Amino acid sequence: MKSGQLSQSKGNESIGNDSSCDGSPELALACMYKYLHQQFGLSKASWEQFLPEMSVVQADAKSQLQEAGQLVTQFYFLVEGLVRFYYVTPDGKESNKAFYAENNIVGSLSALILNEPCRFTVETMEPCTLVALPYDPKGDIWQVSREWQYVFNRCCQLMLVRNERREAELLTLSAKQRYLQFVQNFPHYIDRIPQYHIASYLGVTPVALSKYKNQWISET
Repeated sequence: MKSGQLSQSKGNESIGNDSSCDGSPELALACMYKYLHQQFGLSKASWEQFLPEMSVVQADAKSQLQEAGQLVTQFYFLVEGLVRFYYVTPDGKESNKAFYAENNIVGSLSALILNEPCRFTVETMEPCTLVALPYDPKGDIWQVSREWQYVFNRCCQLMLVRNERREAELLTLSAKQRYLQFVQNFPHYIDRIPQYHIASYLGVTPVALSKYKNQWISET
């Protein structure tokens, strides 16, 4: 961890009924289970089977959860906060690949599946509460539990869809269209992400985005 700080606690707490997430390990796990149950039908029995392997992570802003060039052995469920995925060019320039907020799986799933070094860095942009999930394709949970296999496969599919749409936007849309699509897709991100990070994501300069964004919105 080159900047920021992480604190971690094991996920062996029981699941309560409080639906709010205040950063405590118990409520973080409760929020995660509620989401996975509602979205993917994860049963309480399957949840509790994997619960001892989970860790609740509290991360400061600008903490690197996964670093380009390193092997990874886990991925994260983001309970609260905002993270970015970014590449670094040989000359040190950062290029944002994606942003993820609450109720998303974050991490390099391809690095996990292929057991190869991560190609990008995953960094928190705000103080974050996450749940770390270890991934071993030969481990008991992933071999035995069809429900957890389904959750992981669905997360991979959703990330694939998002990446395909992102690729299409970069290759087929103008800068104006890319910005308007970003506003439409992620309306709750606009006030949480610095403008220079949005510019990097869109493939434009911060100066150009500052100059034209209000004009682009007014023209719609």
